[in-house]
Amino acid sequence: MRSIILLLSLIICTPNILAAQMFSVDGEQKVDAHFNSSVHVGYSDVSFEYIGDSPAITGDRSLEMNPSLINIQYHTPGVRIDLIGGNQLIGNDKASFVRLGVELGTESFLLREPRLQIAVPFRVETAITAATKEGYSTRFYQTAFSGGFGGIIKMRPTRFFSLSSGATKWYGFSNSAGNFFGGNTDQFKTETVLHIKPSRGGRGFYISYETLFQDFNIDGMDFDYRSNINLFSIGLDFK
Repeated sequence: MRSIILLLSLIICTPNILAAQMFSVDGEQKVDAHFNSSVHVGYSDVSFEYIGDSPAITGDRSLEMNPSLINIQYHTPGVRIDLIGGNQLIGNDKASFVRLGVELGTESFLLREPRLQIAVPFRVETAITAATKEGYSTRFYQTAFSGGFGGIIKMRPTRFFSLSSGATKWYGFSNSAGNFFGGNTDQFKTETVLHIKPSRGGRGFYISYETLFQDFNIDGMDFDYRSNINLFSIGLDFK
């Protein structure tokens, strides 16, 4: 319950965070600003494996699984909300994997030209990861708080489309069942996005491929797991 309250608090505080990040833009960017949010839908290939030292936790006697799941994302400047799940919807009722994350961030530009931008992103995130499996009594439920930075390059060869690619490295701590401390987590994320705008000032759409590698190193040996997620999605601008 505490984790859900923290997530909702971040979402409620979003307008104040965005207001603090506003800055002047040129004429072409003002046209783009009419569509400053987007929704993305796709699927995710997930590999969830045990990386601890207990020989008793393996195969069916663990939470290891490899589901293909639904992915839904909402993006607005400085904020990203994403949900991975849907085992029941795709007919996999023997195992369940869910990840809900809220990410806040900003960027420091090293180069900012109309056709080429290079930036260093700074990010913070809180994310809930839960996994269960039929016939296995242990339940994985972790809330991670992480921060990270990396690099992004964005190219705009023409007015009608842009291509961006970036990577970020994250470090943080994770806890379960309301405990403040439980262990640490580290992540590595990559993202490549093609944004196409058929007409000037019109609604654009996105084609994205992302990866997320996350290790959980929790006190004890029962919850040391690694998630490897590949996300494919399409998105659409809206006001």
